[in-house]
Amino acid sequence: MASGSAAGAGGGAVTWRVVSDVDHTLLEEPGETPLAGQALRQLGQRGIPTLLASSKTFAEMVAFQNLAELPPQPFLFENGCGIGWPTAAWPAAAPAPQQELDAYGAIVRGGDPQRLRTLLHQLRDSGGLRFSLLEELNFDAIQQLIGLGEPLARLALQRLASMPLVWQDDEAALERLRRQLAGEGLGAVSGGRLVHVAPPCNKAEALAQVLCWLGEAPHTTTLLACGDSENDRALLESADLALVFHPADRPAMALAPPAAEQPRITRTAIAGGPTAWLAAVEAALAEAGPAAPPPP
Repeated sequence: MASGSAAGAGGGAVTWRVVSDVDHTLLEEPGETPLAGQALRQLGQRGIPTLLASSKTFAEMVAFQNLAELPPQPFLFENGCGIGWPTAAWPAAAPAPQQELDAYGAIVRGGDPQRLRTLLHQLRDSGGLRFSLLEELNFDAIQQLIGLGEPLARLALQRLASMPLVWQDDEAALERLRRQLAGEGLGAVSGGRLVHVAPPCNKAEALAQVLCWLGEAPHTTTLLACGDSENDRALLESADLALVFHPADRPAMALAPPAAEQPRITRTAIAGGPTAWLAAVEAALAEAGPAAPPPP
């Protein structure tokens, strides 16, 4: 929802903005997408805009926007390695879109899937690591793993900046891979059932860029972040209010203590999906009260 804030650069009223992960937070099943659209529109009608931040690809997120019947709005894809933006309202300061689909353009902040593919093959062969690139699985296995039907599963393979892995080794081997990737200026972050290899982009940094392009100055927005996995950590830890989702059989992800100069309220919610997500967001906002005014 374009900006939705009551003020841009220069001051004025302060508002809440919600930024949310998609899978296992806003959605549990792809069929819930229309309900997710209703939940997002309901918040928008109350003057609370929501920006989506997902590990999904650009093509997947465009499909989500359309299926949810959402108005044109920015979104983050591939864990913040890319930003999607409506082409009709392209920010003047942004680079030209690297790809266009329907009414959206993709801004890739870093990453080259071909380079990642080649490097991961080399590291697997030389280090005896056990993993598969998602794209190496047969298509039936891909659909079963990510829980998507054929059209959406094919969109999940259209990577612009990152390379997802199906990890089949132990934690020690994963840490070894992370050290090797760090030497190449790359990282590996867990999200859902996959490990995502990419440049060191994250959702919090990408969100800061989006808010800048929307004209929202620092301290004019109070942020509620929703997420469930390690790839949401930076987003949750940078928010004013962090809402951590988790299934009943798994404890909520523990966040680092907030810095003294940036207090943070943390709440947890069991289960995701549009109905549970909206109830948890509304309860957290009601408990937190009005958005905090900017410091003097």
